[in-house]
Amino acid sequence: MKIVGIYLAAGESTRMGCNKLELPFKNSYVGAAAFQSALESKLDIIFAITRNGDPLHFLAPFTKRNGWSSFRCENSSLSASLTKGVTKAIEWGADAVVVLLADQPYVTTACINRLVEEYLSFPESLFVSASHRGTLKPPVLFAKALFPELLSVKGDVGARSLLRGKWKEQGMSIEFKDNIFLDIDTLADYKLLEE
Repeated sequence: MKIVGIYLAAGESTRMGCNKLELPFKNSYVGAAAFQSALESKLDIIFAITRNGDPLHFLAPFTKRNGWSSFRCENSSLSASLTKGVTKAIEWGADAVVVLLADQPYVTTACINRLVEEYLSFPESLFVSASHRGTLKPPVLFAKALFPELLSVKGDVGARSLLRGKWKEQGMSIEFKDNIFLDIDTLADYKLLEE
């Protein structure tokens, strides 16, 4: 099984007012935290999907590390980034992808590995999602059978519609007690992160 991580880092940070992925976090950057977790996980390779013109300082610490590639996306919408990542994963021969959000700095290697392990134990599942208090959260693993559906997603809803639609009963979720899924969208979110 070849499992690719798609690291979505092409957003415009409009609600933040600055590039949130470049903000300081634990002696590094917000955008580097979950990327580090992904690199240390059981994923075979990580594809970082970034926006044209972004300086990508948050990826600089990983330039000498193997196991990842970066691809620029002209359109910053979530669906365009997802399409770029899935297309590259198909070209690479992926059997499944794990979609990760770059603005979720608390997502851990253990969380990513749980998704991968669950899928390898139950490969008939179309997806394996993280969950907190009964709500499905990214990261989410999607099996190859859902790649065409992922490529058809439009706008900024991401793959959420697949988890709530007709495929809902054909996937699995893993409940996590700790809320490691905080995403940084506003300055208030970032202040929570600092605390």
